[in-house]
Amino acid sequence: MRTRDSLRRLTLVGILAAGVCVTASTVRAAGQTSAAEIDALVETLGAADYAEREAAAAQLNALGAAAVDPLLAAAEVSDDLEIALRARWLVDTIPLDTERDPPEVSKLLDKFKRKSFAERVQVMHRLLRVDDDGGIEALARIVRLDRSPLGSRVAAALLAREWQPNDPAWGGMRSRIAAGLGASTRPAAAFLRSVVAFSSADSGPTREQPLAEAAAVLTQLAGPIADGASGEAAGVGGPGRAGDASTSSTISETTLRIFQRCRIQMLLAADKRDDAMLESRRLLQACFDSVNNKDATTAAEEAAGMLVWLVERGLPEAVDLLAADRPELIRTDALVGYAAAVAEKARHHDAQADTLAAAAFAQTAGTNAEFVDRLQTAILLSKWGATNWANREYAALVDNPQTPAAQYALAAIMYAEFLHDQEREDEAAVCLRRLLEGRKGKGDGKNDGKGDGGDPILQQVGRDPRSIRSRMHYFESCAAALRGDAAARRKAIDDSLRAYAKDVDALIGLYTLPDNTPVQKAEAVARIRRALEQIENEIQAVPDDTNGYNEYAWLVANTEGDLQKATRYSKMSLVKSFDSSSYLDTLAHCQAAAGNKAAAVRTQSLALRQEPHNRTIRKNLARFQEK
Repeated sequence: MRTRDSLRRLTLVGILAAGVCVTASTVRAAGQTSAAEIDALVETLGAADYAEREAAAAQLNALGAAAVDPLLAAAEVSDDLEIALRARWLVDTIPLDTERDPPEVSKLLDKFKRKSFAERVQVMHRLLRVDDDGGIEALARIVRLDRSPLGSRVAAALLAREWQPNDPAWGGMRSRIAAGLGASTRPAAAFLRSVVAFSSADSGPTREQPLAEAAAVLTQLAGPIADGASGEAAGVGGPGRAGDASTSSTISETTLRIFQRCRIQMLLAADKRDDAMLESRRLLQACFDSVNNKDATTAAEEAAGMLVWLVERGLPEAVDLLAADRPELIRTDALVGYAAAVAEKARHHDAQADTLAAAAFAQTAGTNAEFVDRLQTAILLSKWGATNWANREYAALVDNPQTPAAQYALAAIMYAEFLHDQEREDEAAVCLRRLLEGRKGKGDGKNDGKGDGGDPILQQVGRDPRSIRSRMHYFESCAAALRGDAAARRKAIDDSLRAYAKDVDALIGLYTLPDNTPVQKAEAVARIRRALEQIENEIQAVPDDTNGYNEYAWLVANTEGDLQKATRYSKMSLVKSFDSSSYLDTLAHCQAAAGNKAAAVRTQSLALRQEPHNRTIRKNLARFQEK
């Protein structure tokens, strides 16, 4: 039996600097070492004799990348603790970066293996969005080399999620992914390789094998992950959150859903709708058969979101699966009922869709959760593109005198933005005016007779009343622009900036007024410079607030200023708000302003992927594509 003293000697220094003579005769080139010989060396890491263990470690270290996959397999599944530990340490000595990597990628990969799991995931996010796909190969390398199966899965899920049928950007990513994966036999790598192979195939018969391989690997990925994954997830939840094992299971389940969704898209692209429906049923059932024992409300929300995702991918008939397996949910859960209505609408069953939507609307009326649930439902319906039903939910909140002050204020602000996106500018302005002046009979804001009736409510929900008043006037300027009333448009812009001099959209509106004289344009530029200085000061004071970076970038991209700095700030906002649609929209504008139209189209396409029914984002994409 191996002693504790022996295990204590298992240090990285001991493995790499042991007193073992390694000569050219004992370490052969990777090309001369067979797979069987490498496997034997891995087994020798657990030999009873210390010198044998050290010699095997030295030889495997000299083989480098050629030994990676057997070492990873040993680290993840070996029952021998010493083999597993030595294998992991040896893998950690293999650098992640290569000479091909751009400087930004090399910098991101610096000390990657010594970072916590949460920090490594953040690096993965950033690698995915390096300019010109410069981080894709490195991210695929992480699929192969990350020290934990969980990390490998996250990296693979991020890449698999990028594949969309007919996406022109994917063609340039495939070779980079293949190069990064190498010959990795990890399940996550095998699934990703099947996606690459499928997307490279040009006919039905050549797609059969990668489809089958993806199905086989999904079976492996659905099983339990290797021991130690819960420890890798430590730090993701933070104090007071669920334990490490629960966090690990949640991450594992999330990545599995991404892989399953990816395979459904593969089946649809291969014109295998029946098979896609079978996979869809498993996906919907999984919302309720979770290993994390989610409550019924959470499970229903996930099922609703999954059904809408299937509808958007061209499978509205998936509603029949839900109706067969969980018919009671469509009748008793508002979100599921609305999701079913969205599906029926996509099938052109308009009368049935309206009936389902009306029943869903009535679900929460008169309950204690009515106001919170209605707001959440309105937000989701807007995101799902169900604008008429979203409008009804918002209106029910802002028109109901019983809506609590906080919910009323939030609903009015979000409803106004919803109306603005629909170019219903006058209605958006009226919605905010009602909020600012206070609701009749509610006493929401007499405010000592000062006239800013909504101030107490807005302060309660953490909103600056000045910015809301400015936003109201900005919507009035948009309405005047639609009417072609230049004088009213300018007055509303002036009113907006008088209320809040730092309103970036109003400043952009002032800068772009078509009837500006040279003097007025110069005054607009001066105002913009003062606002940028103020935003910069706020960024320096609160560097963790992503909104400041985004505001700075948005203002410069649409007017003038330091465009390189604006682009840098835009990317910084995305570090902490990964793939935020509004922040991606900002970055696309920065890229367009810099003349990089292709990058602008790509980034704006990513923003639209996050919010496919957002009219503003869609219009901006069309504008970039025209250029």
